Amino acid sequence: MEIKVADIPEEGLFFEIEEEREFLEWRGDRFPFKSPVLGWLRIEFMGDRLCMVGEIHAVLELFCARCLSPYPFNVDVEFMDENLPLRLLEKSEEELCCEKLDVAFVGDVIDVWDVCLEKIYLSLPMKPLCSDECMGLCPHCGIDLNHDRCDCAEERHDSPLEMLRDFKEMLTND
Repeated sequence: MEIKVADIPEEGLFFEIEEEREFLEWRGDRFPFKSPVLGWLRIEFMGDRLCMVGEIHAVLELFCARCLSPYPFNVDVEFMDENLPLRLLEKSEEELCCEKLDVAFVGDVIDVWDVCLEKIYLSLPMKPLCSDECMGLCPHCGIDLNHDRCDCAEERHDSPLEMLRDFKEMLTND
């Protein structure tokens, strides 16, 4: 849904969000939505500032970075954005600092789905984990250590250079 900025009334606009989507594209991958995207959005002007307040809720299926298993990831985001028209930022001769740094909006249309997507992307973890206790895959045999045990653990060396020492001994013994 697109909203013309010029059409936003003085009292603002309120939207209930219920969007059915199949997947989210992120970093070249597709992650399925396991629930509809639900939430609400309030858009209003406060002087020259365009304020957007809302909540977004959804469930995505991500893949654990350690064990590669799919797991549900809950998106629960509350947000409040203040935006200034780009023309006002360009006219400002003051140096921008953290307190005055605002996001500019360009153009005269706001796409509600783009606002939702931005909040979903920002909620995604940099390293998705099915749980903090996930043990991942064995680097030797590839077994999922969350469900099974392997004999490779006994073969592990304390130091990666220890393998070279063993290799050197093997060469000198020949």
